[in-house]
Amino acid sequence: MFAGRTLFALTLALLVLGVTSVALAAEVKLEPQNNSGQSGTATLTKAGDDKTKVVLEVKGGAAGVSQPVHIHKGTCANLDPKPAFPLSPVVNGKSETTVNASLDSLEKGGYAINGHKSAQDVKTYVFCGPIASM
Repeated sequence: MFAGRTLFALTLALLVLGVTSVALAAEVKLEPQNNSGQSGTATLTKAGDDKTKVVLEVKGGAAGVSQPVHIHKGTCANLDPKPAFPLSPVVNGKSETTVNASLDSLEKGGYAINGHKSAQDVKTYVFCGPIASM
């Protein structure tokens, strides 16, 4: 009987931990745009009640080029041109930023992450991914 209760408690704890981990992080798949060949992932992690850490790993970009990146309202097909949250530029495939927004609000707010070819060519989008609830 004791073993059964222990197994039940352990199973319940693992379920709770599994649900909690989903609520604490999300992964966004970044797809190429405009035949750029650039793709990757953005990992969003809860960094407090109203902050989210955003880490991008992008492949296919030119070495040493600073690529502006933003979180916008909308979808990859229809972005609001005004960025909602600027992110640190992707350089050599990496970017890390903490934004003043909760992970929950980003997941439920209809946002997408997009990257630009360069600071000189911000009109050309090279990758994008929707932020969605997990």
